[in-house]
Amino acid sequence: MKILSYFPALIPTERSCPVDASSAAESNQKLPRRQLLKQAAATAAAPLLLGNGAADAANTPVSSQGLQGCQMLPGARFYVAIDNKGLWPNLTKLPNGELAAVVYNHPSHGYGDNSDIELWISQDAGISWKFRSKVSAHPEEPDAIRMNHSTGLNADGHLVTLVSGYHKGQKRPYLKLQRCISTDQGKTWDRHDMDIALVPHGDIFSLPDGTLVSPVYKRLSVKPKRSCSAVIFSRDGGKTWGEEQALAEDVNETFVLRRRNGEWLAVCRTDCRDMMDRAIPHGSGEIFIRSTDAGKTWSDPRLMAPQGQENAHLLELADGRLLCSITSRIPGLFGVVMRISENGGEKWSIPVVLLSSPARDWHKTDSGYPSSVQLDDGSIVTAYYFGPKQPEYAAHALPWHQRYHMGIAKWDLSMWPED
Repeated sequence: MKILSYFPALIPTERSCPVDASSAAESNQKLPRRQLLKQAAATAAAPLLLGNGAADAANTPVSSQGLQGCQMLPGARFYVAIDNKGLWPNLTKLPNGELAAVVYNHPSHGYGDNSDIELWISQDAGISWKFRSKVSAHPEEPDAIRMNHSTGLNADGHLVTLVSGYHKGQKRPYLKLQRCISTDQGKTWDRHDMDIALVPHGDIFSLPDGTLVSPVYKRLSVKPKRSCSAVIFSRDGGKTWGEEQALAEDVNETFVLRRRNGEWLAVCRTDCRDMMDRAIPHGSGEIFIRSTDAGKTWSDPRLMAPQGQENAHLLELADGRLLCSITSRIPGLFGVVMRISENGGEKWSIPVVLLSSPARDWHKTDSGYPSSVQLDDGSIVTAYYFGPKQPEYAAHALPWHQRYHMGIAKWDLSMWPED
């Protein structure tokens, strides 16, 4: 296999370009986990030298040194799936076999006037993506920002998306929660603004009786900065929502997974008030909690990741194992790391890097928010986003694509490093 380390500056938005993480010498080989960690540590210490034209526009293959300090899971293939937008991706497998990605449509961290959530579709298992529709709308306020979202399918297989957001310039209070339902695989949407001041996040999932559940969060106080997460319910296929049920305090963005055995698991981003310093962003890490009574009560929290790693996603694999994909914004390790549990979340593997850049300043580099689905053949598609927070910080993005984009990693469990 070959490594491609360069993408042209302007890539058509309906075309994906691959990067292969295996060099000719390492092709199709597993690396021992300790060796992989050693390499990752060496990568984190490397200087940031991006954009030096390591290869020409024809995507000529180069050696691993041409990746300029980036770490990639050996054997995985990486694609620039959606260019110049694609933040906060949420993947859903549609009943017709398509993959859907719900994303933010502006190349910024939520500062685009008149910006919305869009739906993009892949018909080739995640390799190429095409725009299908704009999900949200805000005709009452043309410069509003609709960005925070949760997405899933109802019992009829229809897409249901909840979207919140801000007024121009990210001014609060939050916009009213908008529910969006599509009965035609995302081609058209029925929208309704609800009088609910909550922020959605993660996946919408179904209970056995067809009830839909969405994680949400809200602010408790400004000084000190405190938030809490909860879930809300819909008993009519996503048309109306309510019955707020508390989940945890001093956390905000929370991903909830309902396992096949009925157990609920959640990973929660801790509040900014608990941050230890400004060198690493946000709170004191990601916590993991469990409920055996449909979210009414929850276990004591356990630390899943340290400060600088958060915004995690949970997926129950076909063999019953759990995959946790985590945003990493630790200096020298910007990207996505992953952990696997073989016993329902009681114990987790040490982190494995899916993709990382040696960026060091979270004020300049933006990345993360992974979302994963497992295909029928057992392979895994993981979406994430990457980009510079401002165009002048392009050298702090990925060397092969130096502006905002949704990236796709295609990989399988045979690539997971051995103990």
